[in-house]
Amino acid sequence: MICPNCGKEVPDDANFCKYCGIMLAKEKQLPTQDIVRNILIRRIEGIRNRDSKAIKSLVDQKYYTKFDDWPPFDLQESEALENEAKALKVLKEYEYETRNWKIQIFGDSAIATFIIVYRGQIRDLKFNIKSRVSAFLLKRNGEWKIIHEHWSRFPLRYS
Repeated sequence: MICPNCGKEVPDDANFCKYCGIMLAKEKQLPTQDIVRNILIRRIEGIRNRDSKAIKSLVDQKYYTKFDDWPPFDLQESEALENEAKALKVLKEYEYETRNWKIQIFGDSAIATFIIVYRGQIRDLKFNIKSRVSAFLLKRNGEWKIIHEHWSRFPLRYS
């Protein structure tokens, strides 16, 4: 489980987060906004841990689309997860921070926006990027899944 307060991974049976001390509740008892945020943090943790299977488990693979802040910049569909899995194989030292979260729930759909600053290395290219992220999620069969993501870099002068 991911702590909804600090975003660190903690054991599923933990009563408290060992990093920030917050009392943990089972995900079903959390407010919907926290559940959605937790899914998106788990998605980013999948990048950090280079775990393409974890990422695939969080998206609706049939309907998933993405605009990325790395090439290709065109709208991606099923190939988005394939492209990301290839990039994860050469990713090193990935770190990130998120802020300015806004999550809106509309029944069984949700829109989440936030800013992410992430850094690391792909092959010999070191990067430090600030992006805006928007995500659309749907709840199907009692489970929230990511349907669409839009990652957009800030222009360098605003980073």
